[in-house]
Amino acid sequence: MEHRISHEGIITGIDDNNVQIKILSKSACASCNIKGACNMSEMKEKIISVPQPEDKNLSVGQEVKISMGLGQANRAVIFAYVIPVIILVGMIFILNALKFDEGINALISIGSLVPYYLVLYLFRNKLKRKFEYEIH
Repeated sequence: MEHRISHEGIITGIDDNNVQIKILSKSACASCNIKGACNMSEMKEKIISVPQPEDKNLSVGQEVKISMGLGQANRAVIFAYVIPVIILVGMIFILNALKFDEGINALISIGSLVPYYLVLYLFRNKLKRKFEYEIH
């Protein structure tokens, strides 16, 4: 059985194709016993849209558990963090080798992420199908 990452949430809305689920996203600090001492804790409410399963009778206000396969989660981390860092660091080294000024180097390197995020935006619907939560 594939390992899964899961969250508990509350259904906030239902339409023809999707169910909107509110989850409380916590950082690791949020569960720490001394979180109040360092002000590093972070808790955010997020609304996630999940395809509505045909075999389940769901209602607004119902508590549900949603999950995503670990492989999907790892792929999301690669798209969100690993590839942008590789692009950024790669551009810094290339522009440094070409003897660009450090300030210009930093601006161009950060600007090089714009095309990457534009491509992600253009393919968002295709990517959305690869990163789907399931309701349990």
